Amino acid sequence: MLKKKSLIVFDLDGTLFNTLGDLAVAVNFALRHFGLPEHDEQRVRTFIGNGSMKLIERSMGEAALPENMARTGVTIEMVHKVYSDFYWEHCTERTLPNPGIVDFLNNSKARVAMLTNKPLLPSEKILNHFGLRDRFEFILCGDTTPERKPSPAGLLKILEMAGVSREEAVMVGDDQPDILAARNAGVDCITLLCGFGKPVNLLPLKPENTVESYAEMCQLLARISD
Repeated sequence: MLKKKSLIVFDLDGTLFNTLGDLAVAVNFALRHFGLPEHDEQRVRTFIGNGSMKLIERSMGEAALPENMARTGVTIEMVHKVYSDFYWEHCTERTLPNPGIVDFLNNSKARVAMLTNKPLLPSEKILNHFGLRDRFEFILCGDTTPERKPSPAGLLKILEMAGVSREEAVMVGDDQPDILAARNAGVDCITLLCGFGKPVNLLPLKPENTVESYAEMCQLLARISD
């Protein structure tokens, strides 16, 4: 059973927000720009995790193989640039907070931080769009953290900035990088089984604190933080 926590560190995509609609549109815009095959939302969902560059690499499929990039002249970096520019402009059009998140953040007195592999600009734009930026004491993103998840470096940096011990914090996420970052940092983790990560990929990691809904997550967080 989890003990009381003084700091909650949230992931963004799939945990705080359902960003899939905007991510899928941006991915397909970039793929279409270079004449590459597009994907439906659920397929794009399987590509999420480990940052936007990895998202594009996975979305490109065989087109991202070195020999194919050499043949076509279309690189991961080129597709990523088109994706990033488009996503920055449109990242709040279909994105919504996950159920119960806003109420929890507005009603809880817990200290909260965010650790995401997503770049800083769209992360802050989303938080500002929903009036939540000031609720987070600390934010580390894919381009501002010492190392991206599953490295523990970002999580340990947040603990250092917050002045709390590993035992006083909890990581909340929905995918393998979140579980592994917390485990590598020696921090408890609450794992959502209803986010972007598929249970078939998460359960083999033997996460210790799993929840099957956002309501269950918010109830657990309220119990261990208030």
